[in-house]
Amino acid sequence: MYSSQIETTSCAVTKKDTFARNVLLKTFGYIEDAGLTLVDHDGQTHQLGDTSAELHAEIIIKHPGFYQRLLTGGSIGAAEAYVDGWWDSPDLTNVIRVCCRNMPALDRLESKVGWLADIVTKIAHWKNRNTKENSRNNISAHYDLGNALYEQFLDQEMLYSSGIYEIESDSLEQAQFQKMDRLCRQLELKPTDHLIEIGTGWGAMAIHAAKHYGCRVTTTTISSEQFEWAKSRVEQEGLEDKITLLKEDYRDLTGEYDKLVSIEMIEAVGKQYLTTYIKKCQSLLKHDGLMAIQAITIADQRYDYYSNNVDFIQKHIFPGGFLPSVNVLLSHFTRHSDLVVRDLKDIGLDYAKTLEDWHERFNERQSELMALGYDERFIRLWRYYFCYCEGGFRERTISTVQLVMSRPGWRE
Repeated sequence: MYSSQIETTSCAVTKKDTFARNVLLKTFGYIEDAGLTLVDHDGQTHQLGDTSAELHAEIIIKHPGFYQRLLTGGSIGAAEAYVDGWWDSPDLTNVIRVCCRNMPALDRLESKVGWLADIVTKIAHWKNRNTKENSRNNISAHYDLGNALYEQFLDQEMLYSSGIYEIESDSLEQAQFQKMDRLCRQLELKPTDHLIEIGTGWGAMAIHAAKHYGCRVTTTTISSEQFEWAKSRVEQEGLEDKITLLKEDYRDLTGEYDKLVSIEMIEAVGKQYLTTYIKKCQSLLKHDGLMAIQAITIADQRYDYYSNNVDFIQKHIFPGGFLPSVNVLLSHFTRHSDLVVRDLKDIGLDYAKTLEDWHERFNERQSELMALGYDERFIRLWRYYFCYCEGGFRERTISTVQLVMSRPGWRE
């Protein structure tokens, strides 16, 4: 995706750079409910927005082409310029938060000037839609980067989803245990249950359910790296008689189960296949079954804009990824299944804390990451990814929910 060298060459300021700078300084001047300090590549400082606001961010520009890249490439251009080392910030999450608070104005600017780059990106994203073949490629592009990468920042159980922090001082490990255990309790798991899990990850949830609740678990993934890791973990725990590992697309699953769980897998389904996923979930559950999903969601008010555009995450982190809104999720379940909502818990701020913990661990392991062959561009890309998501969760433009639903025959 990127070469190993960060661009540091000083360049002369062009007329296009000056024009883009003037347009963007005027736009940023209208920032509300936040302050922004821009330190230009020549040392000139610009104080923009509400300088007395509690939220403040600082951008240090290192290349005169930054403004032009932002103007023509929008939010994706800004992200790519960061990865290239054209700008930096002492608190990148705050930069994202300032942008989130002023999204409508930035959306309008992006739609006016970044239309050509936007068309190209949309075509590329459409080609990544989650057909069965593309799903394997899309999942592999992110989850098969190497288990060693994820070992650097995840908890010991290798959970790559939001934890639940019951108190502020909870560790990442405690938060992840609490997340899994809440899902198990919401599902009312018991030893006689057979649980189907869509999206194995590295096997932690399947192991937790079998180990602590005594149920049988069938779990599926299409990631080769995750499958092999989960297989090894199940064998280490001596749970081969309790856990069946599959390497199948969710659309190919058959049978009926007592309970179903799917943790942050729905984001990999895609807009075009959301109905397919919901119908499959229903078909896998017995008439009195329960299901629980954990899903990242986009704010309802932003869904239309989001669903018709492509963001940094979809282009550079999760090809084929897509976030439903809570309203879209619930309306799809209502229209395309007989599943009824029993519980909905928002844990968006817990995800912000999870990302903060991941980012801290990631930064602490930079030398190890470099030794594993992940270059500076890759590291900057992932730092931006962590901060981009954390900022979105803190400003509630995105969130995460645990949703529990039942088939018609379920009774308490």
